[in-house]
Amino acid sequence: MAAGKDKAKRNKAALRRRFIRVQLSKAGLGALLGGAYGLLFGIPDLLDSIAIGALLSPGLLALAALLRAPLPVLETAAQVFLAATIAYLVLITGGAASPLLLWLVLVPAEAALSGGKWPVVYATIAAAAAVLCIGVTEYLNLVPASRLLVAGWQFYVGSAFIAVIQAALIASAAQDRQRRADEAAAAGTTMYRFLANNAMDLITLHGSDGRIRYASPAARSLLGRDPESLVGEAPAMLVHGDDVKPMHYAFVRASYFGQDAEAEVRLKCADGGFVWTEIRCRPAGRGIGQQSEIVAVTRDISERKAQEHALIQARDAADQANRAKSGFLANMSHELRTPLNAIIGFSEVMTHEMFGPLGGPKYREYAGLIHESGEHLLELINGVLDMSKIEAGKFQVSEDLFDLNKVATQAMRFVKLQADRKGLVLRAAIAEDCANIFADERAIKQILINLLTNAVKFTPRGGEVKVSAARDGRVVQLAVRDTGVGISEEDLQRLGRPFEQADGMQVKRQEGTGLGLALIKALTAAHGGRLSIESKPGRGTVVCITLPHAAADAHGRAEEAASPPAVSLKGAA
Repeated sequence: MAAGKDKAKRNKAALRRRFIRVQLSKAGLGALLGGAYGLLFGIPDLLDSIAIGALLSPGLLALAALLRAPLPVLETAAQVFLAATIAYLVLITGGAASPLLLWLVLVPAEAALSGGKWPVVYATIAAAAAVLCIGVTEYLNLVPASRLLVAGWQFYVGSAFIAVIQAALIASAAQDRQRRADEAAAAGTTMYRFLANNAMDLITLHGSDGRIRYASPAARSLLGRDPESLVGEAPAMLVHGDDVKPMHYAFVRASYFGQDAEAEVRLKCADGGFVWTEIRCRPAGRGIGQQSEIVAVTRDISERKAQEHALIQARDAADQANRAKSGFLANMSHELRTPLNAIIGFSEVMTHEMFGPLGGPKYREYAGLIHESGEHLLELINGVLDMSKIEAGKFQVSEDLFDLNKVATQAMRFVKLQADRKGLVLRAAIAEDCANIFADERAIKQILINLLTNAVKFTPRGGEVKVSAARDGRVVQLAVRDTGVGISEEDLQRLGRPFEQADGMQVKRQEGTGLGLALIKALTAAHGGRLSIESKPGRGTVVCITLPHAAADAHGRAEEAASPPAVSLKGAA
């Protein structure tokens, strides 16, 4: 595009230079004639001075062109000045009988060299006005005495000779201009033909009815058909039956509405098979509401379609495998939990020696290890099973009004033993207007237990873990804040995805599946809420759960909220 603008600018500059040269040549010729008149006949009188001034007027136009005046205006002015100069010379050399009258015929011919329609129109009007002016002057007997200083026939011959030479120069310039235009057109045609013949994409020209008028040689490689055999074919005869509508829509959009359009269709090959192609078409002549020819470029996209098909199959297979896995784990909940409950129950009986002593201190120690390992394994399996239920779509939220203080206390009791072992302080701050909330009690309890477990697990000895709840309008926010090791910015981007854990030595020393936050996030989403985390390494972590539909009014009824507003997590903690 930039190259095209530069070329247009150079062409305009060349036209301006040519105009200046022509006008300076005319002014120079006028100066020679005026000088010769002065040498032969002395000082000119008023009428002769006006004639000499008119012959010098092209110099003013050349000066205006140098001062960057609009070229179309200057070209029109040049033709008007030329017609006026000839008319004046005709009047002082005999009027209608002057041999200079035929020079007015050359005015439109010279204007044609500018290459535009309007300069010719203006020149014709100027020449006709000059002839009319001469006729009116003759009619009113206002023609001055002839200034001819030579015999009439001699002046006629000389004038005709000069007119013939001028006509020959105009014809030669016109031929030269036409030759350059023909050469440029031929070069452009050759270049476009070369590009069309060697393009790997199929290029076609269609009539307004869609029928093919030209097809490039790429038809052989794309469809196995000669380009000539496609001429006259309608698009509906070339495409798969299921793809007729999209191709028709693209052609109508390009031909009638003057817009670029595209379609992915299957074209019929010579062997009867089909090849996936992408057709991009655009109108050859833009005119909204008026049908035009269409230029289309067709590209083979079989490989891309094959890759898309393979990706779809792989995605479907992965989804099917994931659903099968989730369904299997969800259905195996009872089978996996039952033996673990037995192991935990009997090992607890053995640890407390409920039916008598075991007979040795080591047995008691081993029974305790079996009990702890069983509980740990059950906790991991419960997380995996709960996540599988959610992924399988078998987890349903059962919302009801319940006491949040009670649920928070139960969750804190669940981790109290671990917190006491590490010397951590557990605190709760439940706002009065959040004492009762409307949500799934079991899910909220699981969320708090998982958050508290993580907080206790990653908080060093002597730290603090705080559970809080606050209400802002119709929204309830639960938050768990700790003074633990914190989470880096990179890890925050990954957390919340199944089986993802933060990096770091303190984190790697802790056991877990990495399902805690993923499960919390899924349970929160099931309530229509969102999970947010604010953390910095060494400064602790604040995890906030926003529940947009959990607020309850004074009568114990849920207050619906359109969408959760943005509430500060730190305020809730």
